[in-house]
Amino acid sequence: MEPRGGGGDTHEALLNSKLAHFLRTRGLEAQAEQQIGADHAGKRHRVDLLVELEDRVVAIEAEFHPGSQVESEAAGRLNEPPLHWRGLPVQDAFKLIYPASIKHLPESEALDALLDADSLRFARGALRGESVAWESWEEGSPATLAETLHDHWVRTAAISDIDAIVRRAADAIDVASEILERLPEFSQTGTDSDLTATAPLIWLNAMLFQQLLATDLSVDRLPRIDRGVRIPPLDRHVKPSALISQWESILAVNWWPVFHIAKESLRVARPPHSANAIRVLAAAALEIAETGAVRQHDLAGRIFHRLLDTRKFLATNYTTIPAAILLAGLAFDDRIPKWRDYRWDRPEELPLRIVDPACGSGTLLMAAVQEVRKRFRRAEVADISDATRALLEDAVHGYDVVPAAVHLTAATLSMAETRQVIHDMPICLMPHGVVKGIPRLGTLDFLPRAPGHKGVQQAYMFQELLPPPERTDGSGEHHAEAQFPAADLFLSNPPYTRAGGPGDAANTDWNPLFGSLLSKDDTEEMKRALEQTLRGTPASTYAGLGSAFVLLAAERLAAGGRCAFVLPATLLTGSRWEPVRKLLLKNFRIDWVVVSHDDRHRAHRATLPGRLWVGFSESTRFAETLVVGTRITDSESLDGWTRFVNLRRNPDQPTEALALVRALLAADDPKDPTNMEIRIGDAAWGEVEFVRQAALSPVRWMHGTFLQGRLTCAAVGSITGMRVGHEGVPLRKLGEVCDFGPYEMQIKNPRQGLFEIVETDDATRPGHPALWHHKSSHIRCLQQSANARLLPRTDRDAAAQKSMLGKAGRLHLARGLRHAPQRLAAAITEERMLGVASWITLLPKNPRPGVEEVLCLWLNGSVGMLLRMVGANRPYLGRSVVPSELAQQMLVLDVDSLTDDQLVSARKIHHELSSLELQGFAHIWDDPQRRQLDRRLWEEVLQTEMASEVDQLAKALQLEPLMTTRH
Repeated sequence: MEPRGGGGDTHEALLNSKLAHFLRTRGLEAQAEQQIGADHAGKRHRVDLLVELEDRVVAIEAEFHPGSQVESEAAGRLNEPPLHWRGLPVQDAFKLIYPASIKHLPESEALDALLDADSLRFARGALRGESVAWESWEEGSPATLAETLHDHWVRTAAISDIDAIVRRAADAIDVASEILERLPEFSQTGTDSDLTATAPLIWLNAMLFQQLLATDLSVDRLPRIDRGVRIPPLDRHVKPSALISQWESILAVNWWPVFHIAKESLRVARPPHSANAIRVLAAAALEIAETGAVRQHDLAGRIFHRLLDTRKFLATNYTTIPAAILLAGLAFDDRIPKWRDYRWDRPEELPLRIVDPACGSGTLLMAAVQEVRKRFRRAEVADISDATRALLEDAVHGYDVVPAAVHLTAATLSMAETRQVIHDMPICLMPHGVVKGIPRLGTLDFLPRAPGHKGVQQAYMFQELLPPPERTDGSGEHHAEAQFPAADLFLSNPPYTRAGGPGDAANTDWNPLFGSLLSKDDTEEMKRALEQTLRGTPASTYAGLGSAFVLLAAERLAAGGRCAFVLPATLLTGSRWEPVRKLLLKNFRIDWVVVSHDDRHRAHRATLPGRLWVGFSESTRFAETLVVGTRITDSESLDGWTRFVNLRRNPDQPTEALALVRALLAADDPKDPTNMEIRIGDAAWGEVEFVRQAALSPVRWMHGTFLQGRLTCAAVGSITGMRVGHEGVPLRKLGEVCDFGPYEMQIKNPRQGLFEIVETDDATRPGHPALWHHKSSHIRCLQQSANARLLPRTDRDAAAQKSMLGKAGRLHLARGLRHAPQRLAAAITEERMLGVASWITLLPKNPRPGVEEVLCLWLNGSVGMLLRMVGANRPYLGRSVVPSELAQQMLVLDVDSLTDDQLVSARKIHHELSSLELQGFAHIWDDPQRRQLDRRLWEEVLQTEMASEVDQLAKALQLEPLMTTRH
């Protein structure tokens, strides 16, 4: 305790009391300076602030800056077994630091300064095993702290071992699934999803929700529920008939979206198998409920995701909770007229429509609901419970093609207000597959040219087992026709599957656009239907299903409405996505583009598949981006700022995502283009680059390529001016400098190819030489020899084969490149040959001696790599892919501007370096051979004084995750 003193010093206890009072005005049950019960050692604790959050208590310990003891004090409030206050366990702790500037103010001034302060620092901690795990520091006002405490995600993120809980649930579902496989009504339905897995998942989720309701409705703080209502708790030995009866009693109150399908699907499961399955699931549900994980909807989502991963339903991506918070937070930017002028204080007049056309387990919709509830609180809505009920029943629309997804979305959203009776929700299961001879494309049936567009009808969960009505509410009224409203907010993480060309004998069909549809004929019919639907539009099957959902947003968003997408990072530079970029630039004000450069990797585990943090989905192993925009009218100006956010790392925790949203939204639009570092507390999270939308080209959006803005600036300057550096070395498109050899499928594809290919470096083998694979252990030097032989197919036209061999050359561009281990972006072969698969053969249009050599030096140098990376696809962090379409547009040295003497010099340098072994591009700066290549190219061939600038560029490139990550 510090003395109050006569010079104006303010005691912490006074600020604690003031802060508790403020939190109470924000709807939180908070008390300051509380003594709480003895721990297992018999010690009593005095806590600065205690905040009750439904089923747990948060302890807050506060100190003035620098707060040297605050972490140990806060950690001391977390014990196992936990301390209790008002009968609830203390399961979270916050460390809070007051600004030092407040300390020496008179009391009255200090209290006012506290409420006006925007530099409170706080961080959340939770017990992990025997230690406390602390999240990153946040900085903000008392209102920021209140919103963090209020946030649903923060309340539900305190489970100490979620992976073990998911594993327990998944194991129970696996056992129950094996039991149900013996039931013909489950194992022989002919559906495109695995009912033997999804039915146990839905039953388990209903059991967990029942236990949650039984807990919530047994206390006295429930003004919205009839006092006579009592939800029966789950019994470990419950029989299916008794469980059906209990669910019917719950349905008499309502919660229809959660329990109706669970009840009906259980009703058709015959004993004794159903009894055995329920016994297994009930035991797991009770064990999970004891952990306190029932409120964490992420639990059901993770289980659902595990089923999707193991059964490969429909290439569904499960958005991580932090990514959902980030996307929804940016979508609800209050500076946007749609939200700035909205009357959040009158929710009864709420004409709001939030739509997710591929809702999965409901994570994105739940994030949007939490943003709306946050605005209800800020507007001081008197009855947020009633407002939330209206929101869920009328405003939130979700669609999916997987029955379990629709059920879980309903359950997820119901958890936003468990003490209210939620009647019907507009959450629809859409038909998917060939239904009565008509290809049904799920939510894409709402596109005008879709075969199933007229009279779009939603299907019923478990339609193979249940009667035909499509959607029902508590009154029993059935609704056959699905509605897709003009959306105010359209947010989605759609499936990304795309049509891809056949490769080898094991993959001669297109990629499975439609997941695991059982019938190959149905898959082909669906593909043809989608092609017909997208014909003449910017979307395409080659870009993938994600492009079709962007098209749906463009058609269904109201003017001024917001779109918020998780999409593959190829959106930014992919050639097949160029029409979609053009659509976005024409119809949307693109406000945010978020790219992660996080190089962390999570290995595959029993409960979850592996994940790369460069993505925003739980299972993603490829790069993704977040895009947020506003639908405009033709008369609106597009001369605004697009904010490209390049993250050093993805947020791991809900509180980190909330803090990141606040930091980004606080970034003011600049008067001039500039980069702004994102800081949260003492941590640097990345950079924001402000770009005029009018300056964006549909050809590529390169501003998300690099973490370091200085590299982006160098690349953009070169591409804009078609010159490099202060001496203006001229550039040209590679397609203007070189012709390209044949596409790989024309060479070796089992259906179309003219040749068979054998991997060998033995020149005595029959066939024509070829450069095929790109193994970093073998491809080390600028000069290469053949590593494969092409054998002419006897069933193909000999003249066509001769013509193709006439396109052989010596210079070959690496099509796909793993930057860290691989050493060459281009190679010259000892003799003329065709590049296959990993290599694109380049044939100079003006084949002067030395042109091939100077291009090889350029493409393997630092500037060449910089321009390659901004013009390439980035399917994974640490890789670049330049298919022929992008390679045509890639900028390279304008070789026609070089003199014959310069080309002679290039040939000499290439000859002297050709046998030297290069290191991987992860060592682009500290590899002495690469440095020699750069220096001699710029000094001896280009005859400039830019070698030192190029050296600095290489040094910066070597720091880039894109260059060093081994994914």
